[in-house]
Amino acid sequence: MSVNSFFQFFVPKEKKFYPLYQKQADHIDKASKLLRKMITETDMQQLEALKKEIKACETDGDDVLRDFYTQLFSTVLTPFERQDVHELAEMMDTFLDRIDDSANIILTRRFTEVDEDLTTMTDNIMFAAEALGNIIRNLEFMNTGKAREIMRLCQEIKTYEHDNDELYGNYISKLFTQNYSLTDIIKRKDLVQVLENTTNSVKYISDKVRSIVSKL
Repeated sequence: MSVNSFFQFFVPKEKKFYPLYQKQADHIDKASKLLRKMITETDMQQLEALKKEIKACETDGDDVLRDFYTQLFSTVLTPFERQDVHELAEMMDTFLDRIDDSANIILTRRFTEVDEDLTTMTDNIMFAAEALGNIIRNLEFMNTGKAREIMRLCQEIKTYEHDNDELYGNYISKLFTQNYSLTDIIKRKDLVQVLENTTNSVKYISDKVRSIVSKL
């Protein structure tokens, strides 16, 4: 190890990224709760209003990501590896994008009735977003005893993702055994697919966090 690398361990690293992660987690949490409301809403005006709120969260999230880039390019010592700082921010932005995609499908496909399985999938997305928020709140303190709690929350997210995997598989099978029209099959397949993609995106975040923690 070089002398410079050795002394880097004793140089305070920038903490300005943590508030940005927290801001993004707050946008994600709000958007996931709005998505949960959308899945059971039947009034078109309310649906459009909820979709607009989710889009506002997604737009605000894009602003946060731009702030990440600005801060990253001007920072010498990051809280963890620069690539990890960047990838975690990108993954959180993708999760928010997927929530917005799900909201768009709900709005544009004009569902008159949504199955319980789909409602459960949005519940799991919302719970995973809450767990992610708790991970981000602990992230700054992972070197002071919070690593175990972070890993527990990562496992919690993986459980939600596993549940949605099973719901997705069962739902696809069920689509072709129920008395749905071809149009309904397509609409429902679109929705269950985007919900599955959304859950996968938060699972990728938890995998990235596990990787970060394991390096420290």
